[in-house]
This record gives sequence, C-alpha cells and structure tokens, in this order.
Amino acid sequence: MTLRTDGGAQAATSRSDRLLPVMLRPWLGAVMISFSAVWVRLADVEPARSAMLRAAYALPVLVLLVVIRARRSGRSTGWHPWVLPGAVGAGVLLGIDFVAWHESIAIIGAGLGTVLPNLQVVFVGIAGVVLFRERPAGSFWVALPIVLIGIWLLGAVGRPIVEGASVALGVFYGLVAAITYAGCLVWLRFARARNTSAAAVTVLLSLTVGSLLVTGPIAAYEGVAGPAGWPADGWLVVLALGSQTIGWLLLTSSIHVLPAAATSVALLLQPVLALGWGALLLAEPLGPAQIAGAGVVLLGVALAHHGARRVRVAPRASARSTR
Repeated sequence: MTLRTDGGAQAATSRSDRLLPVMLRPWLGAVMISFSAVWVRLADVEPARSAMLRAAYALPVLVLLVVIRARRSGRSTGWHPWVLPGAVGAGVLLGIDFVAWHESIAIIGAGLGTVLPNLQVVFVGIAGVVLFRERPAGSFWVALPIVLIGIWLLGAVGRPIVEGASVALGVFYGLVAAITYAGCLVWLRFARARNTSAAAVTVLLSLTVGSLLVTGPIAAYEGVAGPAGWPADGWLVVLALGSQTIGWLLLTSSIHVLPAAATSVALLLQPVLALGWGALLLAEPLGPAQIAGAGVVLLGVALAHHGARRVRVAPRASARSTR
C-alpha cells in the first residue's frame, strides 16, 4: 500500500530528515512491515480476532497523530479533516483483505502467506488498464503467465503449517487478500484525487476506521470481538504500532521524494524477508519446491511492478485538439 503525502508534508519531511535520513525510511519501513505475518503467527488467535485487534490497537495512536498534526498546522479540529470518507470506503476493502490474509497465514504460514497478497500489483495494473486507460510496459503482460504458474506451483507443492489443512484453501485466501487489497488501492486512488492535500497519517486513519467497519462485525459474528489475552495482545500491539503504523508512515513519508525505483525495490524486499522470517523464526516449511514456487511468483510480481511503473495513458477520442 503506497499512500501519497501532500505537498505541505515536504517541509515536515525536511525537518524529520534530521532524525532519520529519507533514503533509509523505505528500507526500514519495508523491514518493519515484513514482520507483520510473524506477529500474526506469534499471536496465534482466530484470524477474525487478530484482523480486528490490529486495527483497534492502531486507531487511538493514529487519532493522536492526526490531532497533533491538525493543531500544528492550525486547521480546525472538526471531524472532516481528520477522516476522508472515500478512504474509509477503501478501508472496508482493506478490512476484508486483513481477514482473508490472516486466514491464509493460519494455513500456509507467514512466508508464503505474505508472498501471495503482493499479487495486488498485477490486479492494480489490470484495473489501471480498464478504468484509467493506462498502458503498462510489455514486461507487465509477460508477468501474467509467470504469476499464474507460480500460483499453481504454490498450490501444488506448498505444505500447510497445520496438519490436515488445505494448501489450496490457503492459496485461495491469499488470492482474495490480493484482490481486495488491489480494490482498496484503486478505490483510494479515486478518493485521493478528490482530496490531494490529505496527509498520509489522515489517510491511514481513514483506512483503519474503514477496516474496523468490516473486521469488527465479522469478529462479533464469530464470537471473538474482544481482547485476546496475554501474550497474544502484546504481539498484536507490536503489529498495530510497529508494522501497520510506523512501518507504513516511514514508507509514505519518503515515497514522494525518492525515485520510484528505490521505493519499488524496498517494497519487493518485504515478501522476500517475510519468507526468511517464517523459516528462521517460526520453523515454517521452506524446501526447494516452496522456494521455487515463491520465487516464480516474486519474479512475476517484480516484472509486473516494473511494467506498471512505466505507464502511458491512452488518449481519449474526445480529447482531440480542435485547432
């Protein structure tokens, strides 16, 4: 998820650059985000509960950050500048993504469970072609069959982390997570077009509110809408504050001032690291077959990412010059 900050944030960036150089932020952010699935595994609670609590625990911190920013900028403390309605709608899809992703992690683990949602690059690229008349570079279209082969390999050779669980179901949840995440980003693009001056923290708060509108009722329906108890709540607080809040704010505070290639590589580093953390920290199965399947998916994602960054917009027939 890449959120754009407003032009006024550039001054704040120059101030904060004294604390953490801007070149380091996307890398540190990607590293922090790469631990997300590890924290979910360590919490070891129902997927609906962890999906709800990660948003619930992040919410008060984000509200505080938005209030501080509003007071520093001299804006009114009314509700509207704090929350963007369009971004809340995108957050509803993000909530579905959270639930599906956590379901996938519970079946196929933190490593492979993090690789699959990165397929959102492909789905966002296709949406750009259909909705925005974008023309990605040829490498994007080369990536599509590679991605399909990688998904098939993961489903065929992947091993569940729970005995008797269905790998195919875990892959399916991962694909649902990728599709809903892509839908969130596309929706967010429309929302940001209507309010280009919104700060990244405001957008992140809005997305979090929207995700709670979905994860809360799902958790309540399953009877798990409450704290998980210690130490599970501790791991989910680390997820909410470390990965979901600080990690993404580090990325979004630098993405508007760094070359696209720098942030793209940092983002693609995240699923690779997640594979390593799953194997090293959680002893998840990662044999040659799993590495091959994940490698094919990541190759396809990298090609799609490269093609999607080199986009041309097709001219509309109605936009011809009248001169």
